[in-house]
Amino acid sequence: MKIVESILYKRLFLLRLVSYSSIWCLYLYFMNQYAPHGTGWLNWHEQRITNALEFLRINGYFSFNGFGIWDYCSDCSLSKDLWSDKIYTSHHSISYFPYLILNYLFGKDALIYFGPLIDKFVIFISGVAISEIARGAVREKSKLPAFVISIICFSFFSFNPWTYKMILASWTEIYFLMFFLLGLISFNKAHHYLGLFLFFCCALFHYQWAFFIAFFYLSILFVQFLWLEKFSLEGYLPGSNFRLNAKIALSLIIPTCGIILLKIITESGLESPSDSNVLYRIGISGVDIHNGGLLGALQFLGGNRVTHCISGIDLGLLSSSLDLQITLFNCILSIGSMFLISIVSVIGISQLLRQVSVSKVIILPLLFSLIAMICVFQQSLSAHLMGYSYVFSVLFAVGLTSIFSLTINSEKLTAIKIIFLIPLTLGVLITCIRVSMLTGVNG
Repeated sequence: MKIVESILYKRLFLLRLVSYSSIWCLYLYFMNQYAPHGTGWLNWHEQRITNALEFLRINGYFSFNGFGIWDYCSDCSLSKDLWSDKIYTSHHSISYFPYLILNYLFGKDALIYFGPLIDKFVIFISGVAISEIARGAVREKSKLPAFVISIICFSFFSFNPWTYKMILASWTEIYFLMFFLLGLISFNKAHHYLGLFLFFCCALFHYQWAFFIAFFYLSILFVQFLWLEKFSLEGYLPGSNFRLNAKIALSLIIPTCGIILLKIITESGLESPSDSNVLYRIGISGVDIHNGGLLGALQFLGGNRVTHCISGIDLGLLSSSLDLQITLFNCILSIGSMFLISIVSVIGISQLLRQVSVSKVIILPLLFSLIAMICVFQQSLSAHLMGYSYVFSVLFAVGLTSIFSLTINSEKLTAIKIIFLIPLTLGVLITCIRVSMLTGVNG
């Protein structure tokens, strides 16, 4: 009986995997044909990646303790003597490991060709992972077929504008998120050592997100240690016991502390590192023109900045050009629609946390780390709508999926609900594509 169930499970997963792949490929084909920026790396991003890796190849992968440059100059000299005061220490070169290996083994041309394909594959794996997680979490509380739940979640994750920005100019968040989600799946399957390794990797690729998640885990462990007899918080952690959860926290803390230590050592030997300091990223350095406060940090919920609507428009002609007025008005409406859909997804997250207890392990670490990023690094979130907002893709997809899956669970109304879900889902996806097409050259 177990063998039969195993075969059936594998066949059903294969069917879902084929469906995921078909949706992803069709979406990429469509965006490549019709989106103004296509689906390849933007020129400045390609130049920045190649400069960083060529600098390491020429000057040594361990020069400046593994840190390199982060500049999109074209045909510039990459001698370390010219860049010794412009080393970028926000990300260690290990966070570009796949590109580094590709460039080392096959050269710059292979990097430019295969680099974007690697990004798309990593994003696809993350989409599959969160769709399978959402399917497993929601199916027992929903009358919708599990297959429909997984397809809806994958579509919302793949089509949203925050994911599209990572296709054009990826940040190391794509690797962080993939390893984190796969780690959660590993712990759920009781593959503890694999889970620890995957969490260790996610911290190597982005120590800032790992720091906040580790802080969340350690805080829960500390509270549980103090009030052990009053209540248990095991349901908020991926491990099955206190000892395992302590190891999970350490798997995030160790690489985070290692990278921070290297950063401190490297910066101590540099006159002026090229990356901005912590106070500037927070927005309290004294010169903070990009800091929009909490509202500025929340503008990513619209999928794009409203300023993109007026970019390139001669406002002096606005009063005399009906087409410009229509363009500006509907651009703002599109971003406003995305903002409202995002708010609905946040409501869905709240609904999911109330109704499905297992979702706390998945949602709360990412939600806490995103809130921490928004509240602390207000200027960074106000200025950048790319990498930081990518983590919201998971919350967006799962939140909307829960709204669609957990609302109206009557047996009699299930068929009617599915019929109504078709135009609603299409409406959200079309809005996502529309806002993605408004993405500017800098994201």
